[in-house]
Amino acid sequence: MVQANKFRLGLFVLMGTFLFVFGLFILGLEDLFVNKAHFVSLFPESVQGLTVGSPVKYKGVPIGTVAKITIQVEDKLVRVDMDINLSAFSAEKPIEGDDKMQLFKEFIVKEREKGLRSRLEYAGITGLKYVELDYFKAKIPENLIPAPKHLDHYAIYVPSTPSALKDVLKLLNTSLERIAKIDFEDLSKRLAAVLDGAEKIVSGPKLLKAIDQMEAMSGNLKESSRVLKETVTPEKMREIINNVDKILDKLHKISVRLDIQLKEARIADTADSFRKAANAVTESRDMISNTLLKVNQAIDAFTEFLNYLNDDPEALIKGKSKKKVLFNNAK
Repeated sequence: MVQANKFRLGLFVLMGTFLFVFGLFILGLEDLFVNKAHFVSLFPESVQGLTVGSPVKYKGVPIGTVAKITIQVEDKLVRVDMDINLSAFSAEKPIEGDDKMQLFKEFIVKEREKGLRSRLEYAGITGLKYVELDYFKAKIPENLIPAPKHLDHYAIYVPSTPSALKDVLKLLNTSLERIAKIDFEDLSKRLAAVLDGAEKIVSGPKLLKAIDQMEAMSGNLKESSRVLKETVTPEKMREIINNVDKILDKLHKISVRLDIQLKEARIADTADSFRKAANAVTESRDMISNTLLKVNQAIDAFTEFLNYLNDDPEALIKGKSKKKVLFNNAK
């Protein structure tokens, strides 16, 4: 009985081992029969976190794995070989055989011209990396790394573009260099001087006086507000509004009466009469001016007569004598 149990146990272990090896063999054979393309990319940056077997994705869709990672000794670039499953790509018409590989290669070459690039990306916060294939259009012309000189005919070269982390590290290094150039000692001295000046201003008598004045103004404003609130009550406001309405009504009535009186006054006739009166006044002014001119002439003549009598009083009795005209002796 014991011998039979041991035999069964041994047979069970043997069959399990055989099935395990057979499964691995089947999986290996299946992998051999899967149509694969071979991509190659060169990276000038560190690939820390990228290992053989790391995923390769196209716009986030897994399409293959990293097959090999090597270093080109000529230019110190990291070469990454990738195995791509063609089954991850579909077309409207199914294609089999060598035509499928050729059409896929032509497709990748066209997409490469449109900006298809490979870039290292982080898989979460684990520090592991994977290769992302996507379209990265640079704002400036790219300095693409040329394809390796010794590239197998079946391999497809996909240029790489710097990872986002590299740009972040570059910006971080630039920022640290700029920070290192700052003279913190001089900056602290200036800041201390500014704080001392601010303290003097804050504790100065002028600012304190201004604060006191502002507090007094605030108190006056509060008192004025209180008095205004007590004086202008809602009842007084309604009374003022009623008085304003009455005044406006009276003004309207006065305006209507004035309009009626103006119409009855015949302004046009009155204006014509005023014009005629003005013309008469103008004529009278001219006559008065002429009369005054004649009076002025008479006063001048009388003044001349008085001057003459003052010079010769006897002329009033003798009459006005004629002036003698002296002639020069004729030759």
